[in-house]
Amino acid sequence: MQPWKDHVIRHPLWGALELTFAWHVVLLLFAKVILPPLAPSWYPDLGATLVNAICATGAWLVLWRWGWLRASTVAALGRPRCWWPAAPMLLIACSYAVAGLDGSATLVVSGLISLLWVGVNEEIYSRGLVQETLRPLGPVRAAIGVAILFGAGHIQNFLFFGDPLDDTLWQMLSAGLFGFTCAALRYAIGSIWPMAVVHGLDDFFQIRSPGAAPDWWQASVYAFHAAYGLWLLRRYGAEEAPSPVETVPAGPGGTPPGTEARRTTGPR
Repeated sequence: MQPWKDHVIRHPLWGALELTFAWHVVLLLFAKVILPPLAPSWYPDLGATLVNAICATGAWLVLWRWGWLRASTVAALGRPRCWWPAAPMLLIACSYAVAGLDGSATLVVSGLISLLWVGVNEEIYSRGLVQETLRPLGPVRAAIGVAILFGAGHIQNFLFFGDPLDDTLWQMLSAGLFGFTCAALRYAIGSIWPMAVVHGLDDFFQIRSPGAAPDWWQASVYAFHAAYGLWLLRRYGAEEAPSPVETVPAGPGGTPPGTEARRTTGPR
């Protein structure tokens, strides 16, 4: 693990891309190859819950092994009095439940638990591990990098989970903007955990909603995510403390050696 950590420190962009790819490979292996289909009547989302719990544990272990748990805010609750910036994101998530929730009580409870695990998993890997990897680039470029990688990772929904291409492209845009705002919120709050809860609820309310949100509302949400993320970065990005300087082992001669699907559809 240490050689990979040294490589990530030297090359944060490549490191973030490699970590995103590795996380998606592990997720797909467990979802499609290793685990059998697990959908008992008493908990239809058992398989999805296990996959996300396993991937979240893997990302957590990498952060622990590299000594980044606290720096990445995964092992911190941040400043509870400063959790208020997450409130607009929570209100947007709850707006998708205005039309009610679709499905039986078993499906609703199963889906809620499963999608909260999605929120935990994706926030640990993306806003925790990947964003910490990109920290040397500065808050704005790190948030943009997180948004691009997080959004692009949703192409897996088309490639491996049977989603239509047009829906997948809108999911990529929606996820990218959502990830951008969550990356900015990490700087404002000092913890990924409020976003993990909001993330899970956002996915849950969208998926269990009887229908997709109106186009005008979704377009407004896209615009809000972009504007709010930029505002948060301007307000809180400068307060981000730099990571402790880490020493990369020297080589000969003293020189250093050589990505749930979201149901949202966009404007048509």
